[in-house]
Amino acid sequence: MKIAIIGAGLSGITAAKTLQSELGDKADISIFEKSRGAGGRMSTRRTEEFEFDHGAQYFTAKDARFQTAVEQAIKDGHVAPWNGTAKYLKNGTLEDDKGGDRFVSLPRMNSWIKAMAEGFNITTSARVGALSKSTDKKWRLSFEDGTQQDGFDYVIAAIPAPQAQALLTPTGFSQIQPIKDTRMEACFAVMVGFNKTLDLPWQTLRRADGPASWIAVNSAKPGRPESGTTLMIHSGSNWSAANVDRDKPDLQAEILADVTAELGIDFKDAAYMTIHRWLYAAVSQGAEQDCLTDKALGLITCGDWCLGGRVEGAYLSGLSAAEHVLSWAR
Repeated sequence: MKIAIIGAGLSGITAAKTLQSELGDKADISIFEKSRGAGGRMSTRRTEEFEFDHGAQYFTAKDARFQTAVEQAIKDGHVAPWNGTAKYLKNGTLEDDKGGDRFVSLPRMNSWIKAMAEGFNITTSARVGALSKSTDKKWRLSFEDGTQQDGFDYVIAAIPAPQAQALLTPTGFSQIQPIKDTRMEACFAVMVGFNKTLDLPWQTLRRADGPASWIAVNSAKPGRPESGTTLMIHSGSNWSAANVDRDKPDLQAEILADVTAELGIDFKDAAYMTIHRWLYAAVSQGAEQDCLTDKALGLITCGDWCLGGRVEGAYLSGLSAAEHVLSWAR
């Protein structure tokens, strides 16, 4: 059977890995990714001097299935615990930021996914614009560059909910309403690199919603370059929504000014800084299902948004998508 997976984030790659493990050479799996490489929001920005995990900062593992996957990734050298000092700034007072054990990929946040993706047929810089049935009643993928690929028995769309809605609505996908009901939030990520070491009393700092609601010392994560200091700053969801269409240079200046005013960090000596907008960074209302399926059409959509966000949700949603295809193919 031929299976197309749209999206090479953790959901898409987990689905592909699970199908490959169960079906072997009985399945021809093709993965299409609109960006330049695998990773999705578990991504890393690299410059000549610095590296920044500018998407997901870390992940936790609560579900037994994901715990097993994380434990294996640790054994394989792709994941490590991150036991850095975590603080929460409330009303001017630093408190411990409590939560489950934190994990990161090694040596970059996208490294685990890239290791999982090895050996697959992945076409990058390939944005799927439409799905349609060809004369043999198989699925045809039409790309925005005008090219097409035919002959797919099943299609898994492992992409953000708004993109899944646009792609699947014309197909008559039966579970389109839960996709429409999903709400995803924007976030701005400011990356700052220093050629010196900053003396900070924390490695992650959580604050109230605002221009800078999360600050992490990216260079303090396991396996990262030890020279200099890299800071990763994320804006709060409400503030991001209110400012989503403003010019990024102005937003960057406002975010950095907020950090300076509250924490006294001086950015004049920074050797590098830039800003990235994540249009679909977090989930305020998820689909509350492992994945959404239409057996009659042979279509599935999955992603962290199905389970309310987070890296673990992405993994479990991709796993569920693969399990549905396996049950259909029996």
